[in-house]
Amino acid sequence: MGAKIKGLGHTIPKKKISNQFFIDQGLDTSDEWIKERTGIETRYFTPDETGSSDLGYEAALDCLKNTNTDISEIDLILVATSTPDHNAFPSTACLIQEKLGCNNIPAFDISAACSGFCYALTTAEGFLATQKHKNILVIGVDCLSKISNMEDRGTCILFGDGAAAALVTKTADKNEGVIFSTIKANGSLANILQIPKGGSKYPFNETIAKEKSHFIEMDGSAVFKQAIKIVVSEIKQSLVSINLSTDNIDYLICHQANQRILDRICDNLKLPKQKCITNIKTFGNTSAASIPLAMSEFHKNHGFKKGDIIVLAGFGAGFTWGITIIKWT
Repeated sequence: MGAKIKGLGHTIPKKKISNQFFIDQGLDTSDEWIKERTGIETRYFTPDETGSSDLGYEAALDCLKNTNTDISEIDLILVATSTPDHNAFPSTACLIQEKLGCNNIPAFDISAACSGFCYALTTAEGFLATQKHKNILVIGVDCLSKISNMEDRGTCILFGDGAAAALVTKTADKNEGVIFSTIKANGSLANILQIPKGGSKYPFNETIAKEKSHFIEMDGSAVFKQAIKIVVSEIKQSLVSINLSTDNIDYLICHQANQRILDRICDNLKLPKQKCITNIKTFGNTSAASIPLAMSEFHKNHGFKKGDIIVLAGFGAGFTWGITIIKWT
């Protein structure tokens, strides 16, 4: 038995944030500077009273509607997020489960930052292989606006909030659906993208609040170099392992981190731009939501065709990464 994505759904907050927002906040930047270095023109922020469980719930409902699936058919919920409603527990997956009204099935979070959706897909694939589960709801959701330092132009301009969901089900044909997946990490690169303090090692206090060290900190240059090197290499290796080449790719959907990273990956793989699905211009970097959000939006507006080879490539803090290759059914 294999795994396939039966359908998708997504949601974004209502509050649209242009680059002018950051200029108005007194940040030393400009619309041209942001667009040139990131490719981002807008992103969406959640209000204070809205959390990841709220967005994840809306994305789940959209997915269930699009697949004509009753909530009673779901037997596992996986949520990839770095911005849970609560610092420790309960999990965002359990909160979404309560909103959906499908208690007494397993539900848990996966923390792999911007690689989270690929990690969750691979996890779902493993659960389906046990023959104990049939319909798994995989949700990628993040509200990075809540953990961004609005005085740091190197990070706050990048991030937006959003959620997307996929219904992952069994397929009897191992030559369709998910035909390859791999997830990896390199903890020696943990410090290039992190939230340094505010956790169990350095609990939140007034000093940390003044330092703003409970917000995202990033070595942009290091992330740029590692992301391109790792993703290009892993995609090539993954394709070779299943006797495919870059010529077989119909669509590449990378984590929407930065348009320059996406362009460089595409160029290094010698892929035409029309094969590289991007929406960072509109939504910014939505972390664990970015890959399924790009998938869901494209599928809604254009539609994947049966037999399309779709390569998903996630990369993010940890340093983590994952490649999933799908033959659409």
